[in-house]
Amino acid sequence: MADKITVIGAGVSGITTALSLQHLGYKTEIITDKNPANISNKNIHPEFASLFPSASVIPHSVYSERLEELFKQSQSFFYELRKRVFPGVTIHKHFEVFEFEAEQPEYCNWMPNYIPISDLSETVVPRRPNDKPLYGWLFDCIFADWSLYFPALITLYQQSGGIITQQKLEQEDISALSSDIVINCSGTGSPLLFNDPSEDQLIMRGHLLHKSEAPLITTNDEDIVSYNYTPQPDVYSDDEGNACDVYCYPRKDGWILGGSRQVGQLNKANNWESFSESSTYAIDEIQFPTQIIDLNNEILNNSYDHRLEISDNIIPSVGYRYIRNRRNGLRLDQETISGKKVYHNYGHGGAGVTLSWGCAIEIAHRISNQHQKGIQAELLDNISDIDIEQ
Repeated sequence: MADKITVIGAGVSGITTALSLQHLGYKTEIITDKNPANISNKNIHPEFASLFPSASVIPHSVYSERLEELFKQSQSFFYELRKRVFPGVTIHKHFEVFEFEAEQPEYCNWMPNYIPISDLSETVVPRRPNDKPLYGWLFDCIFADWSLYFPALITLYQQSGGIITQQKLEQEDISALSSDIVINCSGTGSPLLFNDPSEDQLIMRGHLLHKSEAPLITTNDEDIVSYNYTPQPDVYSDDEGNACDVYCYPRKDGWILGGSRQVGQLNKANNWESFSESSTYAIDEIQFPTQIIDLNNEILNNSYDHRLEISDNIIPSVGYRYIRNRRNGLRLDQETISGKKVYHNYGHGGAGVTLSWGCAIEIAHRISNQHQKGIQAELLDNISDIDIEQ
């Protein structure tokens, strides 16, 4: 067993991977140029994706030939955490609704209690105030309430003996790291630290709103309800004319509302290239598509008797998701650099939280040569033995 393993990056992938290895008996250190515990204004760090997750465990906006395997591994682990009452892990009745016939994604086959909308009463399906036919499905979905889950994850890592060191690394620093095994979870920083083999590194920019103190939306059986709703393209679309969705994910600290999935690139200064937005609202000098407010208000008012106004107590944020590109997608391979064995774990797109445990267990499997099921069982046993303050 290696004496020490260095993990680069303190986002959800870095913390989860380091935690997994720590519980398997390795001595790990996370090196990060941005420690989430020390960030008061997250909007000045849009490239730090783990500051901005909607945190639905659904494989949206991610590309990988191993998606099903990694997702099911991660989903299984989240459900086990839920059984152990891990902070912030909840289950929603989640709707994906369309105002047109949409192709069903493969992940619908992986979600518990899947029901097509055609089998449901119209009164239970979130909709705008019109009589247009709706399409889509309902399933059970894990959500991570980020205000509870991520701090608990970091606390668990540190209680397990893990170390977080704040240090900005340059490419030439890799050879001087004190461990022979390095795990790269640096996200958008990866092309700066390592030579990414793919071309056209793509970033997906997303807008989120947090409405604090908003009530949970529930069914008659007290199940929490959330939704993604996609109107016709002439109502809300991207630059290429593809229909975009809005969403509402209720949490204990309010609603997380979105969204946008604007695909582009970062310039040499690691900033988003200028973008023309024709119809926006502004809060705290942050511009975001008007549809996030307007369409969600229509749905919430029509279906749940709630309102959403631009004048409400709303906190806006803009974050980046690193998707590399649609052909290469998630990078989960290894190479030798400057005498170090480097394992890459980045490019999760909009599914960083979703795939966090699946990818962490895969990395742990490669390093330890233990079977994934055995790793999961050992991790869950160790997590159950540690008391995390709620």
